[in-house]
Amino acid sequence: MSQGAAKIMDVVTKNVAEQDAALIKIQSLCTEDGFNEYRRMIGKSMGAMLFEIINPIVAKYFELKPLS
Repeated sequence: MSQGAAKIMDVVTKNVAEQDAALIKIQSLCTEDGFNEYRRMIGKSMGAMLFEIINPIVAKYFELKPLS
């Protein structure tokens, strides 16, 4: 296993959790439309991390697959 890939996976999974937590914190501070816009932006960010970082690493190092 690559130590570099493991470190990247650690950073990415923490980042996904932080983005999710940020959405929860801001939900009560925004209008519904505003929140939906932020959620769309965060969703795009999470999707990019999944398709561009997580999936390629897991394809090469299956043991790094995050738990569901």
